[in-house]
Amino acid sequence: MQLIKTMINHVFIPILTLLFLCSGLLAAVTSATIEYSVFISLFTSVQQTFISPSLLALLFVIPLEYTKIFSHYLNGKLHEASPSFSKHFTRKVGVLILIPTLISLACSIIFSINALDLASYSSDSVNAQIAEITQSCEEDISQKQQSLAMEKSQRIAPYQASKETAFENLNSFTSSNLTSSLAKQKLAFLQDSASLTASEYAEREQEFEKDFQRKLHEYQTEREAQRDRDLAALTDLSDASVASQYDNPLLAHTLTVLFQTLFAHRSYPRSCYLVISIVISLALSIFLELFISFSQEFIAQPLDFLAPAPDPSLTEKTRRWCNDCILLFIKAICGITLYITIMFFAQKAIATNTIYRGILSYMLTYWLINRLPSLIKKPSDNNNALYSDIYYTARECLLQGVVAFGFYLLLGFLFGETAVNISVSTVAIGMGSFLAATLNRIPQELLKFQSNP
Repeated sequence: MQLIKTMINHVFIPILTLLFLCSGLLAAVTSATIEYSVFISLFTSVQQTFISPSLLALLFVIPLEYTKIFSHYLNGKLHEASPSFSKHFTRKVGVLILIPTLISLACSIIFSINALDLASYSSDSVNAQIAEITQSCEEDISQKQQSLAMEKSQRIAPYQASKETAFENLNSFTSSNLTSSLAKQKLAFLQDSASLTASEYAEREQEFEKDFQRKLHEYQTEREAQRDRDLAALTDLSDASVASQYDNPLLAHTLTVLFQTLFAHRSYPRSCYLVISIVISLALSIFLELFISFSQEFIAQPLDFLAPAPDPSLTEKTRRWCNDCILLFIKAICGITLYITIMFFAQKAIATNTIYRGILSYMLTYWLINRLPSLIKKPSDNNNALYSDIYYTARECLLQGVVAFGFYLLLGFLFGETAVNISVSTVAIGMGSFLAATLNRIPQELLKFQSNP
């Protein structure tokens, strides 16, 4: 029981407090990312080529977010200011908090509307469906034309056969064994029969051709009208029922069920979807802003009440072990944060299992380094102390990066992956550990250098 109490008071509570503060910074990063995406689209123009849109957006986002964070922290400290502290300055702090907050809210609304409106619309997919509908229409018309042509051939076949038979009889006529008058009569009869069947064939052919063209035109008109209706149902975004099929699936289904059930409407109006999008963006943005404000003002308050009460039974070794656990977690969080930053600027996707393996590999790395101090131990001689400090500090940081890289590959094999590609993600794990170790060592070495000039 004493072990559980020690773990809760001296390990879990400090770590949870740290996670809360990191969550406040994460909220600020989320707000900054939304602002960055809005600004980079806002300043992208063919007329403006002097400054890169990404750089310009970054130059706006960094001062805005830093001003907001520090102003919240300063606002939490103002109650400790002396009565002679300038009231005018206090009002300026309120303005400095208000302006970035309003900009963040506006960016959140713009971002949400652009993200949720026609969220599933893909021009490539729509163009492919348009081509498919058009091709299907042309194939159906072609098949109908062939069918009507075959029907026409079947209908004209008896008349063509009669005509051919009449002309064959006429051509095969001979006057042998016939008297002159009977031969003339039979010849006249055959000629009249051939003429009659030819005339009837021509009339029927013309009649069937007109019937063929009429049926083909009617079918073609009807099929093209159906094609146009299908295309309109696919591309006419002014129609609410058409636009709704490209909206966010979750919101679209929810609103459709509500309007069909409560109001007996086939679809929901676009104004309702817009209002819901704005409400969602405002709710999330206000939560982020309140969380940022609370976390920064929380830092400004005295936190002695969170410290555990002195425990006489706690040995120095146990205290040191608790501190090592906390530092181990802090270093792992710093390493994974730098890894995420590297992946963000590299514009690469981050897999969830990569985060878990990265944190575990960082914790194993720092644990191993602490257990093997001989790996980073410096020689006792003081010759060229400055260069020696730089060399061994760089070696320690590089060693941590290499060890973290190796642990990450090993964990990849142990947790079911046959191989881990040496990609940007894998290299960034090692870089994150190296940079975290560097940022941890530089202040220590600078302070040591100042104390021992």
